[in-house]
Amino acid sequence: MRLLSAALAFFLLTATTVQASEFERLMVALKMDEAVDILTEEGGSSALDLEESMFPGMGGPTWVQDVERIYDAAPRKVQLREEMASMLSETDLEPLLTFFESEMGQRIMTLEISARRAFMDPTMEDVATETFADAEETRPVLHAQVLDFTEINGLIDANVEGAFRTNAAFAIGAHEAGAFAEMSVETLIAEMWSGDELVKADVTSWLYAFQMTAYAPLASEELAVYIAISKTEEGQALNAAIMGGFDTMLTDMSYELGFAAGRFMSQQEL
Repeated sequence: MRLLSAALAFFLLTATTVQASEFERLMVALKMDEAVDILTEEGGSSALDLEESMFPGMGGPTWVQDVERIYDAAPRKVQLREEMASMLSETDLEPLLTFFESEMGQRIMTLEISARRAFMDPTMEDVATETFADAEETRPVLHAQVLDFTEINGLIDANVEGAFRTNAAFAIGAHEAGAFAEMSVETLIAEMWSGDELVKADVTSWLYAFQMTAYAPLASEELAVYIAISKTEEGQALNAAIMGGFDTMLTDMSYELGFAAGRFMSQQEL
């Protein structure tokens, strides 16, 4: 019986090790570290500007230190991995690895990362938005594929909900630090969830412009393969894990930023 238990334990350990190895390969293939680097760099830059608009002249070096801590990429990469590993623990990663480690898969990931970094420049986003607006006539196949990819993965609704959650997390963090004392948490959250149509329009415009930029160099056959992978059970699980992992990471950062800002805002209100 003890031999059987030992054999079972060895099997489970081996299976877990293999899964962990495959998961790490997938993270590398998906260029998750590069994505986190971009998000933390972009978020940190925007966060520093909050001092001027929300508590001018009060943050100083302390605010800079808070922002650097919150947007430190290294722990966020660990957090993202933990979230995604948990969500993908029951998923067969082999089909995903076959695609994303391939030459085509790597090309697509490189294009996505390049486009995401390019979009750190607002002028690039504006140009891409105009390009997508004309694409139904100039590049109808790509236009249709972008719409298809967006719908299959539920990207609009997921990103809209994520935007509201991060905004609400910021407000809650600030409230818990002493800001907005005259308002209840419920009122704050209700205000964060207002204006949903405007937020949805912004998110939709950004997503379409981003995908047009990222996927424009691809042949329609290549993008069709990517769309087909997204439709599979494994592809849907991966999409859910990516969205869930980044949502948790961004919401946590937003709460921490709100709490840090709230300390200065509460002093200002006094």
